[in-house]
Amino acid sequence: MDTKAIREKITELDHELAPLKAQRDKLKLESQQWMEKRDKTREQINELHTEISKLKQQRDETNQRVKDLKIVRDHLVSERKEKLAKVVEFKRKVASLRQTPSRAIQNIQNEIQNLDWKIQTSSLTLPQEKRIIEQIAELEKQLAAHKQTQSMWNEIKTLQHQLRGMRTQEKETHRQIAQLAEQSRQIHQTMTEKGAAIPKLKTEAEEAHKKYIETQRLAQRMHQQCVPLIAQIRALFLQVRTEEEKKKTKRQTEIMQELEKKAVEKMKRGEKLTWDEFKILAEKGLTGT
Repeated sequence: MDTKAIREKITELDHELAPLKAQRDKLKLESQQWMEKRDKTREQINELHTEISKLKQQRDETNQRVKDLKIVRDHLVSERKEKLAKVVEFKRKVASLRQTPSRAIQNIQNEIQNLDWKIQTSSLTLPQEKRIIEQIAELEKQLAAHKQTQSMWNEIKTLQHQLRGMRTQEKETHRQIAQLAEQSRQIHQTMTEKGAAIPKLKTEAEEAHKKYIETQRLAQRMHQQCVPLIAQIRALFLQVRTEEEKKKTKRQTEIMQELEKKAVEKMKRGEKLTWDEFKILAEKGLTGT
């Protein structure tokens, strides 16, 4: 087969190979796109898992704060009940002392002092002194009851002030619990929404991986169809190159022989040789030197 025929065959094979290579390259590109989609989807899944993990930590921390605040609230409720019970008890005791005359303490004390002074400075009979002593004893009982009642009322006022503060604290604690509980609910809802997106993404990743494997396999099959054609083309190119090198070598030999013939004729005629002509004859041992 001459060079022209070989080149025509190469062109024919190139035309046959071109659509196969185009289809192969298209499949390779499609395979690459599916791989990128798979990897991107897997990255989204990993990011969601990381976000859910962080949200879970936030939710658990928030729930723990709610538990701690509930303990505080329960303690406040228990303490408030105890103080309220004390108020009720003090009021009951105060009610039991209602028979005590509603006289001012100073008046009672003045009366006791006057009676005591009367005993010390007046000349009294024994019955009179006994009667005054009994009056003083009764006044002292009234004074003690009056002081006890006043002390309990002071304690009641202190407890009621504390109860108002505790109720305010309870309301604030309840407000914080409700706020944190809502935050926990929202965090959990966000976790649920993100978690719900994962199965769909997993399905997409699996589908993308299947498409990647499928298109990669098809591309490989298409490449296998290209291999023999490429091998033939390469072999033909090598054949062309070999033939061209043979022709080139033959032509160079013919040129050298022509130059040698002309140089010999010039030498025979005694004409001056060029340096190239001299080298050709010297290599052949025809210079006669």
